[in-house]
Amino acid sequence: MNRIFIALALTFASVSAFAIDITVQRVNDRRTSGSFSQLGITLELPKIKSGDVAASRVLVTAAKDETGRDLIDPQAGEPQLETNHQLGNETAARPVTVSVTLKNPDRKALKVSEVRGEIELFMPSKDPNSVAEIAKFQSFSGKVLAHKALKANGVEITLISPAQIAAEKKKLGDAKRKEYEGYGYEGEALEQAVAGHLEYVLRTEPGEVALRIKDPNKRIEEVVFLNAAGELKRGSLREDEGYHFLSTWEGPPQADWKLRVSMRTPKNLVRHAFALKDVPLP
Repeated sequence: MNRIFIALALTFASVSAFAIDITVQRVNDRRTSGSFSQLGITLELPKIKSGDVAASRVLVTAAKDETGRDLIDPQAGEPQLETNHQLGNETAARPVTVSVTLKNPDRKALKVSEVRGEIELFMPSKDPNSVAEIAKFQSFSGKVLAHKALKANGVEITLISPAQIAAEKKKLGDAKRKEYEGYGYEGEALEQAVAGHLEYVLRTEPGEVALRIKDPNKRIEEVVFLNAAGELKRGSLREDEGYHFLSTWEGPPQADWKLRVSMRTPKNLVRHAFALKDVPLP
């Protein structure tokens, strides 16, 4: 694989500018008319370890091929931070990589003449208030979880008990019953309508943990489980009626598991300006 080494002056948000090498590690050019047509460029930052970066994104402000075609898709929304899945012991010491996704170049183009923008890295180690880990969190059922990092970021998380969910569901059912009564429902038809509505409201699955999350500053990046050995147990976090339900594909969390909340802060969200010139297309 041919690699293009480009020396760039990048600027940390919190420190002075310094020179850094960026490697264009891979270029995927899908010049087709199908739904997967796009140009992907993978960049490697040799001086930044993968283990230091929990997530990243690339914000492109300008991109064109040698024919002058604009490669920024105006229909695409702002990219979200992508979780770095290469955080294991075997990959933590490797250079971190980030991905740039652009529109297809012109069929005649042999190179991308310019790509400019910013690389944003979520680096929790730069702020001691980046991560909150609550040991044996299930013992706090029905209570607000206490941690200095949560407090520092204005985040409040309550572990909701099954009894609290049942009470909230009853409250929602009572409100829906009044609504249906206003439509003329009564008797068995009324109860069936309410039951049908509640079947899909605050529906919990085995192994799900119910949370009420207040995050007015939009700091939360990720909420996950850690087992007793400290191994990450990602899963899914869904929202229903203002509550969040966290689960993992590996079954119910055990009593000795931790809850880990990762949060973005002004100190740990680092941006680098970048510019690429004359990147050859395959």
